[in-house]
Amino acid sequence: MKKFCAVFLIFLLTVPLFSDDDEKQKLAVMEFEDLSGKLPPEMLAGATEYIRGAFVSSNKFIVIAKERQENAMIKAMKKESYKSCNDKNCQIPLGQALSADTILRTTINFFGGIYTITSELIDLAKEATIIGAKQNFDGTERSLMEALDRIVVQIAGATVSYKVEEMKAQEIKGVSIGGVELSTMPKIEMKETNFSNVNTNFSVGELDKSSVGVSLDADADVLVQYDNCVQTDKKAENSPSLAINCWEKLAEMKQNNPFLEQAEKRVIEWKKFEKSKKLSEIFEKAKTADKSGQIFLYDAIEAWRELARDPNDNPYYQTAVERFNFWKQYEAQVSGYKSQLKQFEAKHKEDTEKLRKVIPLSVINTNQKRTILVQYMEIYAPFYGIEDVSNLINSFNTELAQELYGLVFNDFLKKEMSEKCEQGKGASCYILATLTEVEDPQKAAVFYEKSCNKGIVNACVKTGKSYYDNNRKKDAAKLFYDACGMESPEGCHLAGYVTETGAGVEQNAELAQKIYKKACSFGYTASCNINVKPSVYSSSSPRRDRGASAVRSSNHSDSGYSHPSDSSVKKQTYHPYKGAGITLIVIGAVIGAGGVAAFHILSDKEYKEYKEYTYYSNAFSAVYAGMYYDDYLHKANKHRKKSNTYRTIEITSGAAGGALILTGIVFAAIKKEKPQNTAFTNFSVMPSKDGLYASVGFEF
Repeated sequence: MKKFCAVFLIFLLTVPLFSDDDEKQKLAVMEFEDLSGKLPPEMLAGATEYIRGAFVSSNKFIVIAKERQENAMIKAMKKESYKSCNDKNCQIPLGQALSADTILRTTINFFGGIYTITSELIDLAKEATIIGAKQNFDGTERSLMEALDRIVVQIAGATVSYKVEEMKAQEIKGVSIGGVELSTMPKIEMKETNFSNVNTNFSVGELDKSSVGVSLDADADVLVQYDNCVQTDKKAENSPSLAINCWEKLAEMKQNNPFLEQAEKRVIEWKKFEKSKKLSEIFEKAKTADKSGQIFLYDAIEAWRELARDPNDNPYYQTAVERFNFWKQYEAQVSGYKSQLKQFEAKHKEDTEKLRKVIPLSVINTNQKRTILVQYMEIYAPFYGIEDVSNLINSFNTELAQELYGLVFNDFLKKEMSEKCEQGKGASCYILATLTEVEDPQKAAVFYEKSCNKGIVNACVKTGKSYYDNNRKKDAAKLFYDACGMESPEGCHLAGYVTETGAGVEQNAELAQKIYKKACSFGYTASCNINVKPSVYSSSSPRRDRGASAVRSSNHSDSGYSHPSDSSVKKQTYHPYKGAGITLIVIGAVIGAGGVAAFHILSDKEYKEYKEYTYYSNAFSAVYAGMYYDDYLHKANKHRKKSNTYRTIEITSGAAGGALILTGIVFAAIKKEKPQNTAFTNFSVMPSKDGLYASVGFEF
């Protein structure tokens, strides 16, 4: 709360007054609705007051006092608590009861490890959103504050009046931006590759013993070796090297060996089989790498390269060559894109610094400022987000920043982007989608899809989220994979999420962890602390999907996935209280070891003090100095009693710690059997400052 107050005071001092009271709308700021259920109440309360204060200090609205809202809640709405009114069906009537013109409604969602805060300015007369803003944050108080700052500036700044007839493009001579082409990400049609036409049915025929008669004139060692090879041949499919070694030894016996020709043929046949078996294993790895080739391109290339090395007796050779060439072509596209991206990033940095110098100049008129900012937005917003423009504007002093927000973010910009979007400009479609995302999510989804079709990476991530919400999870997963291949941090994070949960792609915990690691390497912090653990069942077992509000730590599945081998109920042993047991063991160790060590030190210290008092010289000196003997004895005994007390606590700590450890071991050792297709119960205990918290989780 102190952090909220500090930043609020800064905001209060820096935002200017520029609107008369008779032009201001009456605004009721409503309590946040936390749809994630993960943020502490005190943090939400602080955030509500923070954004309320920010809107007051913007001087753009007449903000209704919190006390008045609470009284209206209790009297008019007949609610016990103001905080109980956090959904739309309650907040709109409350705003109307307060005679407000608008309400600010804010919700917080959590999906795939990402928090999203959305604020809507709702016109109560129309009961419709007139403007909104959406920001991501990482769940920390500082990150939430920064998101709220951007939301306030976007909503409050966009209400500045403007004259449409003055909004005309006007170039600035001598100032040019852009020039580096980075139009779209590479297009790749990732149709599901059907490998079923590959001939993999190579096998070794049964040994024909009738073609060679067993002659007693043959060498006895030859007969023994032949018999050994016949027995080995029957069970060599899993270990073909055993059969090869056996028949090779027989083929080396040249004297009195009627089985020589047969032995040489069997060696050749088993070597072919062994090679086919190895190639089959490489083929399976290549197929697995192929599924995530967009994300881990070089893994796919190397896997198919290895399979295409030898064309002899290789049923996979043609397929391997085709897939290798496919991914090499894609690699060329990606390499070209990344090369352009480096130049584009350098140009973006150059143009940002250029505008920071040019925009504040008095010789640059209003239309020129707007022209160059909109041009900057069209070039860079599709790749860095609309926040990039906001960050540029926020770098100027507050008065200029408010003016620029009013010039740029308004209905005229929507009209302008709408016209350009209809002309097929992907960047304009992306900006238009961003501007309408809160007010009309369905319309924004259409614009994002149009922009994605033009190859805008960020638009594909947004479109993927829309597909996911509308149960088009396979399409969503494809877009997340595409975006991750273009090194989109959020795209990689979401690709990891759908891979972890099996939403639209095959569920694979190991691959999901690898993708999260890649997202982390791109700077996406939400991915860095994720540790994907395989399900308690097999890796292909279904996990239930909780939809768009799903949290990362829950178990999910797509309804299209089931166990491939057995649909019957399977019993298996597991440890339902393992977490509780480990927790108790840790607590016991802390109490036992820590308590014994700490109180042992305290006890020794007090005992040493007591011993000091028992020395004759010390006692004589104290009495000689005027201290009564009874007082001296009382002080000495006081240290002795403390020593004994600490010693007792030391023993008690050791006993309590040992008891907790033993209890934990018992808990952790408990086993149960459970059907594979029933819900799994997860029990855990953890300490807090008030004691212990116990929780039970169910998958349903």
